[in-house]
Amino acid sequence: MGGGRLRVPRSIVAVVAAVAIAACTSDDGTEPEPAIAIALSTAAVNVAQGGMNTVNLSLSRAGGFAGDVSIAVEGVWSGILAVVGPPSLDPSVSSALITIRVGSISPGVDSVTVRATGTGVTPATARLVITVVAASP
Repeated sequence: MGGGRLRVPRSIVAVVAAVAIAACTSDDGTEPEPAIAIALSTAAVNVAQGGMNTVNLSLSRAGGFAGDVSIAVEGVWSGILAVVGPPSLDPSVSSALITIRVGSISPGVDSVTVRATGTGVTPATARLVITVVAASP
């Protein structure tokens, strides 16, 4: 096998670094604040009418947080279905797959929010732009 390097998207590295820094900073200098952060494999995705596409989600936990995290996609147009699998990430899981299916709706651009929530932590969000394009003839 070669000496290949693992390529990690810069956005994921930046999110992990920001969470680590934020988790290690506290007002009283005692314990880090529990925190979560999410990163998407892409900020924008094209989906043809009647088609589907996927986006990977990475979850980072910091500051001692080891709870379950629920993932939801908010603000999706009627005619677009966004399914997160799995929708709840237990402490041993740090990724999910968002599957986007588009019905026979008009082409256009929808900006949605991917939200991660857990007990005792501030929710984390990421913006995803879904562009519906005309189906190929």
